Formats: sequence, C-alpha cells, structure tokens
Amino acid sequence: MQRRLDGAGLAGYYAEMKSVTTGLVMVLDETGTPQGLADAIATVIADPAVKGLLILSCSANGFEPAAIDPILNAISVPIAGGVFPAIIYQQRHYETGTLVWGIRRDFDVHIIEGLSQSNTAFQDALDEQFANTLDDELMYLVLVDGFARRIGEFVSDLHDVIGIGRQVMGGGAGTLDMVQRPCLLANKGMLVDAAIIAGFQISASIGIGHGWQTVSGPYRVTESSQNTIKSLDWRPAAEVYREAVEAHSNAVFDAEDFSNVAKAYPFGIARLDAERIVRDPILMGDDGSLTCVGEVAEGDHVDILHGHEAGLIAAARAARAEADQGLEQSIDMRLFVDCISRVLFLEGAFEQEIIAVNADNKPLVGICSIGEIANHGDEFLEFYNKTSVIAAVHLGQP
Repeated sequence: MQRRLDGAGLAGYYAEMKSVTTGLVMVLDETGTPQGLADAIATVIADPAVKGLLILSCSANGFEPAAIDPILNAISVPIAGGVFPAIIYQQRHYETGTLVWGIRRDFDVHIIEGLSQSNTAFQDALDEQFANTLDDELMYLVLVDGFARRIGEFVSDLHDVIGIGRQVMGGGAGTLDMVQRPCLLANKGMLVDAAIIAGFQISASIGIGHGWQTVSGPYRVTESSQNTIKSLDWRPAAEVYREAVEAHSNAVFDAEDFSNVAKAYPFGIARLDAERIVRDPILMGDDGSLTCVGEVAEGDHVDILHGHEAGLIAAARAARAEADQGLEQSIDMRLFVDCISRVLFLEGAFEQEIIAVNADNKPLVGICSIGEIANHGDEFLEFYNKTSVIAAVHLGQP
C-alpha cells in the first residue's frame, strides 16, 4: 500500500498537513518490496520539480543488490538513502516499508567508500568531494554503514572539512543481526562500508538529548582498539561492567544474556562542560572485552549509565524544544534520528516518544539508526549512541 503526501492536494489521514507545508512530495510504501520501491520512486519523480531523492528503507524488507541496484541505477536525479532497523513517519515507526522523499531544492550527494579501511584518507577524499559545493550547502544529512570500524575518525575529519556554522545530522544504517552487508542507497546501487553525505539548501536547527544517568564510575579506559574496550582501570572491561551492572540491577547475567542487559546500561564518555557521549556495548568477548557501536579511545573516562522511560521521553521532548527554538524561520517539518536501542529499551512506549517529538503534527520523517551523528552548528560534530537527534526544518521556496 502507498500513501502520498504533496503540496498539491492531501486527503484522508494527511489532510491536516496541507496548511503547514507546501511542495513536500513523499510516498510511503508499506509493502517493503522492490516493486513497491520502484512504484514509489516513479510517483515521486513524476513531479518535474524534484531534484533529488531521499530513500529510507527498513531492513526487514530484505533488499538485495541484485533486485535493488537496477532500480537505483535507472534514476537520473541524485539519490541518498539507507536501510535501517525501522523508519519513522508521522506518529509511528515502521519495521517494514520504504519512504521516498522527493527533494525540490538543490541536492548534492557525496560518497566516501572504504570506511573501515586503514588506508582510506578521509580528509583528502572529503576535500575533493566538497571542492565545488561547500559554499552552497546549509545542512547535511550523513548516513554511514553502522558497522564500519572508523566512523568516529570519519566524523572528526568531516567536521574539519565542513567547519562550524552548518547543521549536520544523520546516523548508521544496517540490521540488528550485526552482520555488515550493503545498507546504503545511491545511484550506483547498494553500498557497504561507506558513507553518504547529502547537502541541502534548507535552513534547520538541531536539538540533541539522551536522558541516561550515571549509576557507576568514572572508569579510565586503559586499553582499547577502535570500538572495542579491552580494559577499564587495568581490569578486563567485561569484568568491571558485570560487577557494576549486577550491583545496580540485582540480577546476574552472562554472555548469552548480554544484549538484553546492555540495552539498559550504556557507557557515557565524559566531555568537558558538556553532556556525555553515549556508547552502546553490543558484544562481550571471550577475552573480557566489550565491543561498542563507535570508537572509545584509550584515556577516555567513562561512566556506566542507566535510564527509565519517562527520562528518555523527556530528553527527546527537550531536544525537540531546543531545535524549535533555534530556528528563526517557520517550522515546515522535522527530521528525527533516534537510536534503535532506544526503541528496544522503550518497547511499547516508543510511540510516546514519537508523539512527544511530533506533538503539533507537522510532517515528521526519521530513522531508527545504529548510532547517531549530529552537531548544533557551532559545536564539534560527534557520533552518538542511544541518543535522540531532532532537526526543525524550514524548506523555503523551491
């Protein structure tokens, strides 16, 4: 089934949007099939004003390059997109389906491949990519393979290239089985171990919040390798983590129970005069290590965090308020990047978080990601976990 939203005419469920936006062309295909994707794209690009496509798809669709690449290869306008554990549209999230958004403003897409490879010089590649477009782009949506091993380094180099003063948000694509496979969508097809940076000529303001609180720590990271913490305070990281979590939760767990426990107990990396950056532990190694979504550097100080439904929802509401207050123009729509581990933690209450973000029922588009990327325009660009990132957007005139 398809649902269409555009500025020319709205009906049924979407009738209330007509008064708050113009020129917004989207199709939600709830079938999650390659044919549904092709049909949605055809509907959107039938609008002659569309200059690019943002395609957000669910991993349960089971998209494979053999079926999807020919569809993407045939599109003449720039494409940016990804496959995520879930997508967000209006008042709910979808675990099957695809959203196609036709961008009616200038839309530049930049691609960096080899995100895990040690010989990929990110800054050189980014300088080349942005040589002719940087001055024209006001906001960036950054989508990365969520299981690439050098995301933090890539994000740091991206910040160095684009500088401050631009709004940046995005997140990691992939599936919850933690197997790295093609998960990004571009004109050349489905990509793995890559990053897509989409530049928009739209105005936006970003808010960030997570709602997790310290229950133990700080601990010094005394040995790590990229996204794997090997020791804390010179003890095996898993041993320290297990002791702290079992003491707080009054529950005993082992490696088989780890994912169920870890979703409620992330790490928080300390920052000077700023909120902690959350890191999501996803794997306990036989060697006593803990693998996280995103790098943790030796010398970092980390706390073990915990949260509750009300606190997480309140943090998302506060991020939405921060974004709204920072936008000087009228709000035409919002973009929402929320960590899939928040969905797993909140379970049935996740829809309450979406409602908190979308209380005024403006058009809302988002992803449930494997890690989040964001800044506030005048701060350092960071890679987060278990965090809500919200952009209030003014589309302006196409």
